[in-house]
Amino acid sequence: MGDSDTVDDDDVRTPSATRRTARALTVCGLALLVAAPLWLLLTGHTSFRGSADEGAPPMTLWQAMLPPLVGIVLTRLVPLRISVTDPLSRSRHASVVRDMWVVLVTAIAFPTVMAVLPAGISRGLWYAVLKVLLFLVVPLVAFRLLRGAEQPTSAIAVRVPRLRWLAPLPAVLAWFYLSRISPLAPPPYPAAALPDPVTLAMASLVTLLTAGVLEEIFYRGFLQTRLESLVGRWPAIMVASLLFAAMHLPTHLHSGSVVTGLATVLVYQGLFGVLCGYLWSRYRNIWIVIAVHIVVNLAYVDLLLGWLGR
Repeated sequence: MGDSDTVDDDDVRTPSATRRTARALTVCGLALLVAAPLWLLLTGHTSFRGSADEGAPPMTLWQAMLPPLVGIVLTRLVPLRISVTDPLSRSRHASVVRDMWVVLVTAIAFPTVMAVLPAGISRGLWYAVLKVLLFLVVPLVAFRLLRGAEQPTSAIAVRVPRLRWLAPLPAVLAWFYLSRISPLAPPPYPAAALPDPVTLAMASLVTLLTAGVLEEIFYRGFLQTRLESLVGRWPAIMVASLLFAAMHLPTHLHSGSVVTGLATVLVYQGLFGVLCGYLWSRYRNIWIVIAVHIVVNLAYVDLLLGWLGR
């Protein structure tokens, strides 16, 4: 994360090795994302719950895949030409590599730790504490210690140009319509399954901060941006999206087939991660990506749609 305008001899990259690594990461990620829905189709598991919550309504394979796929296509098309930006382009290569390994290890550590902890942890306060610790505190402390005297450069811009606010809107609005409003959208979360208003408000606030905000800062801002700087856009999106999906495995793998559970997580969380990753890579507007993630998790959106007759 540390940056300098000079480039040391240690910073010399090997383009051919980088290209081979990038190609392998992209092909493997794409293969998993294609194999997952094919497995569900072949085994007849075409309806599943995208949320780990017990009262969450089921969705079909089509309902899970169409909105992010349309959003990805529109992200590519609008606008046809937009400058590619690397927020870490002025960073020393060695610094980016060190930061990348810190975030990569942390991303693997979170689901690993969750898998060995008691099941109740995933529903309580300690889940949020662990997420803040591993997704925010550990990376920031490590970046600071590894950087030393180097000048910092942030991968996440607070101020975003107007074009990068307006350009994502077609993709985001199409995704929202298809996933929440259209006749193809799954039913909203039933109000009867929600807790009392105070509990709902507190849980919603924690989810907004630790999922909608923190997960996007970590997976897109911290992890994907560094991978992009090293291996390119699509390998980075694939790796970050798969690790984002892996984060959900401890809470989404139920008593059924592990392979089927893994496939549903790849289809829903994995493909959603690709949409968020592509939005971030194309527009470098973290606020848009956070807004999309908040819409997915915030129960009040479903309540509002229910009041409106959706």
